[in-house]
Amino acid sequence: MEGNTSDAKDTSSQHPSQTKHKKVKDKKKDRSGVVYLSCVPQYMNVKQLREMMSRFGEIGNIFLQPDEKAPFSKKGRLFTEGWVEFADKDDAKQVALCLNNTQVGGRRKNPWYADIWNIKYLPKFKWSHLGEQRAYERAVHEQRLRTEISQVKREASFHTQSFEKSRKQKDMEERKRKRGETVPETKSYTFKVRDTEEEILAKKQRQEDDEGKTHKKKRMRVRDKKSTHRPDGEHGVGALSLAANKSLLQKLFSGGGGGGS
Repeated sequence: MEGNTSDAKDTSSQHPSQTKHKKVKDKKKDRSGVVYLSCVPQYMNVKQLREMMSRFGEIGNIFLQPDEKAPFSKKGRLFTEGWVEFADKDDAKQVALCLNNTQVGGRRKNPWYADIWNIKYLPKFKWSHLGEQRAYERAVHEQRLRTEISQVKREASFHTQSFEKSRKQKDMEERKRKRGETVPETKSYTFKVRDTEEEILAKKQRQEDDEGKTHKKKRMRVRDKKSTHRPDGEHGVGALSLAANKSLLQKLFSGGGGGGS
């Protein structure tokens, strides 16, 4: 009881300016804002990003997500995305508004001179939310890993059991053969496995190629039938129509000549 009373007295005896300062401090925390970078310029680190962003306002926390798939390089680490916390959300909004889809710029020797900022302001998003989000993603990732490991173990156990069963079956059949007993033939079963997406696309592509070749051959056969080749290799009218025209001209000229004589 005495402890509770003393605590109450201490709280009530605080100076009004201290209480006001505490409220202002809490309010300042609530004014923070976070921007999201969907891509980070190559080999840019937290220190360099802080130097760039601090020109627009007071910076709080910065987190960059490392690229786990990227190979190690002496130049530095690669990051896939990032979050920057500003003490004032108005500064965060202004940064997203002014820098998004703009060139990083600076000196031409700057390695990120030609890179483009991709920044988005996250409304009503606090830094604590990022911690919760990362914890959730980490838990999901761990659960997925546990599921995959469990599946691999089950498959390995199944294959081991199948191998042991097959080996025991062969040993038993061998012992029966040595004793002169008849061993029934082992039936083999064939199962059709469904094609993967890559195999389906490959089959479709081969089918389209075969159809294209067939159509091309048909067009060439039709063209060969319609046209004939002369001795000199040139294409001309059909031989039958040419012979008919010649005989018609001979009849006309020969008939006309007989009438004149």
